[in-house]
Amino acid sequence: MRLLLGSLVSLGLLAINGCGARGLVNTPSSSSSSTPVPASSSLQPSASAGAVSNTNTVSVSAGSNTGGVNVTVSPATGTENATSLGTMADGFAANTGVIVHQASTSTIVLFGAGLSGGMSVTISGPQDIGVSNLRSVQAKDGTPGVAFEAVLGSSTALGARTVYLKAANNDITAFTGGLEVYP
Repeated sequence: MRLLLGSLVSLGLLAINGCGARGLVNTPSSSSSSTPVPASSSLQPSASAGAVSNTNTVSVSAGSNTGGVNVTVSPATGTENATSLGTMADGFAANTGVIVHQASTSTIVLFGAGLSGGMSVTISGPQDIGVSNLRSVQAKDGTPGVAFEAVLGSSTALGARTVYLKAANNDITAFTGGLEVYP
């Protein structure tokens, strides 16, 4: 038994010693664009870093106190969130967006928390849709919103566009692909 145990220990030490020569080898490269990272790179975690475990989990909620820990979670500063888009001509807005046509002017409306006429509007894609007369509106259920005139020319590029709304505090909300240009 002792001989067997001694052999296993010797094999284990041989295996550990055999791995010692492996690793990063600093060899000259034909290209100077890549530099090998040394094995003692500062990107390695320090030995004093503690392990994360479920015992360190703390549940927090914005605007409330959490006992036994020194954690502060601030409420979100921006509450802008465009949730529906439509046209005044249709009389409603939906979470699926709207179709607009080349060579036309449409009054676009967006509704959602925190939206107001004080925001700026940008439409993705080529700069071939004019935006004017931005103003605050309100849905029948009281949801705040914005309305603006979108002027499309006869050569306005076809396809889906994203409408971006930017608040004075630089918060941005987007209605992705909600304005679709058709012939």
